[in-house]
Amino acid sequence: MKLKQTTAVLRKEWWHITRDRRTALLVTLSPVLFLVVMAYSFSVEIKRVDIAVVDLDGSSASRDLVGKLEGSGDLHVCCRTDSYQEAEEWLVDGSAKAILVFPPDFSRNIAAARTPSLQVIVDGTDPSTANHAIDHIMSRAEAFGIEAAASTAGRDAPDEAALPIDLRVRTLYNPSLRYVIGVVPAMIAVVLAMPALAASLAITREKEWGTLETLICTPIGRVDLFTGKLIPYVVSGLISVVLCAIVAIAWFRVPFRGSFPLYMGLSALYLYAALSLALVISVLVSSQQAAMLVSLLVFLFPGFFLSGILIPLSAMGELRYEALIFPTSHYVLINRGLFLKGVGIDVLWPWAVVLVLFGTAMLALSMVLFKKRLK
Repeated sequence: MKLKQTTAVLRKEWWHITRDRRTALLVTLSPVLFLVVMAYSFSVEIKRVDIAVVDLDGSSASRDLVGKLEGSGDLHVCCRTDSYQEAEEWLVDGSAKAILVFPPDFSRNIAAARTPSLQVIVDGTDPSTANHAIDHIMSRAEAFGIEAAASTAGRDAPDEAALPIDLRVRTLYNPSLRYVIGVVPAMIAVVLAMPALAASLAITREKEWGTLETLICTPIGRVDLFTGKLIPYVVSGLISVVLCAIVAIAWFRVPFRGSFPLYMGLSALYLYAALSLALVISVLVSSQQAAMLVSLLVFLFPGFFLSGILIPLSAMGELRYEALIFPTSHYVLINRGLFLKGVGIDVLWPWAVVLVLFGTAMLALSMVLFKKRLK
């Protein structure tokens, strides 16, 4: 090895890395960003699953059991009602992941040393969360039965004579709690980020190939340029939506219970939001390589780990507010709602509005940042 020649190559490569400050920052900071995102994602445990309580008994016994459920920190009673229909609406719109129903004779059966019954209705669209709720409700109910037996019989050592509780579990939308049925609709949101990765090269490709000068010399305005860049990716993305839906239904046996035209419309809104964000990246970054790296950071990794696919948003604490910044998080809720719950626009409209507002803001930002002149 010759020191002079090696030093010359070293200086050349160092200059290549540092001449574009955005690329240099990306190369040095991307490992840190990966670390933060993946550390948060893999270290988050499922806690504070939201459940609704339908207390038709209204006794101290039912309130005592609810207190024990909340006291563990693993479950959080978000809603209380005496209307079964209202509780089901919370399950449909995602406000609650499970419903605990106390029958009117719950406390009377305990007082008479008869087996009390409880009904648990869980949302099977997220099997991990559903199993978490079932396991913790069963364990707390068993502990409650031991204490109830001790109170009824007046014994100091109740472990030998627990009062059994008839826990009746009903799983909606995914009765078998098959993991693939819950995860495949959500994964569609992640794989549909691929058109956004391609769109992030829309302006940077023009810069690298030198064709941006030709565009600048033409009377094409910003709106024309960005609209023309956006529409082809939306159309091609919608073709992918159809193909992904076919694979999910035919290959993975995922049921589709919603309106397919509504699904296509909401998918178009998701693509609009994601592709608009990709155009912002394309304007800010000067090379295709850097654009691809930024897109991976923005779309794939947060989309996979922070969108509620593996861990529900309710279990992320304050991190869920950061997760809701990304369009993928909203599209995951839309996909699960349409595929498994069969809900309509009356339930999905808030997420549709968010996608429209986000996409419009990002598209406007990309137009503002784009300068129709050479530096």
